[in-house]
Parts: sequence; C-alpha cells; structure tokens
Amino acid sequence: MGLSFTNLVVLMLIGAAAGYFSAIWGQFLATNPLACFRCSEKFALGLHLRTCLPRCPSCHTRQIRLPLVMALLTSLIFAGFGWALCNLQCQTVSEVRPSLSLWQNRLPFHLIFLFLLITATITDVLDYVIPDHIVLPGILLALFAATGSGELQMIHIWVDWDYELAALYGPWLPEWMSSHQHLHGFCWSLAGAVIGAGLIWSGRIAAQRILGVPALGFGDVTLMAMIGAFMGWQPTLCVLAIAPLVGLVFGFTARILTGRSFVAFGPYLCAAAFFVLLSWRFLWEALQLRLIFSHWPTIVGMVAGAFLGYCLLLFALTIFRAVPAEQLRR
Repeated sequence: MGLSFTNLVVLMLIGAAAGYFSAIWGQFLATNPLACFRCSEKFALGLHLRTCLPRCPSCHTRQIRLPLVMALLTSLIFAGFGWALCNLQCQTVSEVRPSLSLWQNRLPFHLIFLFLLITATITDVLDYVIPDHIVLPGILLALFAATGSGELQMIHIWVDWDYELAALYGPWLPEWMSSHQHLHGFCWSLAGAVIGAGLIWSGRIAAQRILGVPALGFGDVTLMAMIGAFMGWQPTLCVLAIAPLVGLVFGFTARILTGRSFVAFGPYLCAAAFFVLLSWRFLWEALQLRLIFSHWPTIVGMVAGAFLGYCLLLFALTIFRAVPAEQLRR
C-alpha cells in the first residue's frame, strides 16, 4: 500500500517536529557552547532558542537557528523515506514478506531510527561526542521492538542461495525462523548490534595505531551497535563498507572549506545507514548481495575489504592533517 499525498504531508509535519526537537536535544547534550559563525563568540543555548534569528552578543551578526534548519531538513527526510519505502518499495525483497503493511510496522520503526541518527549526527558535529543518552535507549528500543514484532527485519538472519537447487526452489531458510518468529526478531537485531559494535571496535584499535590517537570514540562503537540493532548484520556490513567512501569525500571537502584536521566519523556512519535504508532492495537483488551473504568466504572478504577501505581513509586523514588548509584551497 502506497502513501497518499495527505500521508506524506503528515510525515512532513511529524518530521518537522522531530527535527526541531532533535536539534534542541542535540545542542542540550553537547558540552561545547554554541559559537557565532563570524566571530566565534560563545553564547548560551537559551539565547539561540528565544528568537527566530538571534544576534551574536559580541558582533551582533544574525545567527542561523539550527532547530528551524533541522525541522525543514528532517521533514524532507521523513517524507522522502516514507515515499521510498511504501511507494517505491525500496526495502521489499522476495525473501521477507511481513504480514502487516510496511507503513504499519517498519515505517514507524525506521522513522525513530532516523530521528536518533539525526540527533547523533548533530551532537557529533557540534561536540565530537555521541552521548549514551541517544544510542543506548535506541539499542534497547530496537531489540524490544524487533522481538515483540517478529517481522521488522530488512532481511532474515540467514538466507542461503548457495546450493544447487536454489534456482528451482528458492533460498533455503532455517525452519526455526518461522516457528519462533519473535526469537528470530531478537536474534537478527542482537546479531546486528554485536557485529556492528565489534567491527567498529576493531576500527578504533586501527585508528589508534595509524593516527596515534583514538580517532574513533566509544560513541562510534555504541552508534554502530544501534545501527546494527535496527538493521541487522547484513545491512550493517554494507554500512561499514560505504561509510569510508562517504567519509573520504566529505572529509576532504570539509578540510578544504573549514581547515579542520579532525573529522568526526559518526555522521558518515549515519549517512551510510540512511543510504542503505533507501537502497536495500537494489543492493540485495540488483547487485546480487544475496549471493554474497550466502557464502561465508565472500562475507569474510567483504569485511576485510571494508576494513581496508577504512584504514585507507585513516591514512588519507594523516595526509590531510599534514597539508596546510591554505595550500589545499589553491
């Protein structure tokens, strides 16, 4: 069932409210005060919220109000995602057939997920920190919702296309998944959380060795656990494979435009997760990832490739940090 124009307007209104609250919550959790984009003067959050376009106390320059910007952006994200999910069937694959319509179960589930991703992005950009107040409730919520529903998964915990009669009979699915639906919901969510957190913890160790500093904070570990709990282990591996590419492009751009030598990795994980949410059917069916995730040696190769890409990103960051920003702007 597709969403009507009225439904999309409702999603935009919900997104606007969610984005506004996300910006306020994110700024409240950030320990660094807000600063004027012109003179870098610090000022209190209350001043930034009282008026539509507050003035800097020092240079009196009008400031862009983050809650209004995020309200507009999140309204577009919510409506766009709802349209892609329900009208374009961007997550509909032949192996997963939930009994309820997507707008009744998976859409609310993933809208909450997007809200948490947006808030985590705001705090990481402002403060280079992803607070536990965001991700830990998100992990628990994902586990409880996945267990209670039993049909929120984008893909089952195991789908086997790697056998001789798959072309005739379709994939092999373990029988326990259908007979113990709620247990399966718990297992795919937990597996995603464990694999996401475990791999990013390995990335944290690699960052320590390559950069000499823990470029990945523990917040990135818990963020990846939350992403895995909402998406499952197969989409989580896709997120980890895509995030270094996103980080390389945007990190290089940020270095040129702002001169920052340190780039927060959390927003790139969030952006990659959003991309996978929107393109899961294409990734699974058109790119034939279902064959890759049915073959353990290929899975190991994919993980190794993603980890290598991440390490290359770290090496690139060491180069960016060594080159003056003025020289890059030439």
